[in-house]
Amino acid sequence: MADFCRQCSIDTFGEDYRDMAGISKPEDTAQELYAQVICEGCGVTSVDHEGVCVSPACMEKHGVKQPVNPLFIG
Repeated sequence: MADFCRQCSIDTFGEDYRDMAGISKPEDTAQELYAQVICEGCGVTSVDHEGVCVSPACMEKHGVKQPVNPLFIG
């Protein structure tokens, strides 16, 4: 069975099927302790308790913080 992190699920299917949600607990995420998983979209990675990929080393670079655009007004 294929499993996807939140970002890859949304990118692939248009919604989060929560394949990896619940593997760890909110308390783990608060301490920056993440589950090591294999996502069909981004490979070997780490996810939080909601199944969100947090690894900057995944194939999709999900955990890389995006720079803030100072020209964006939203």
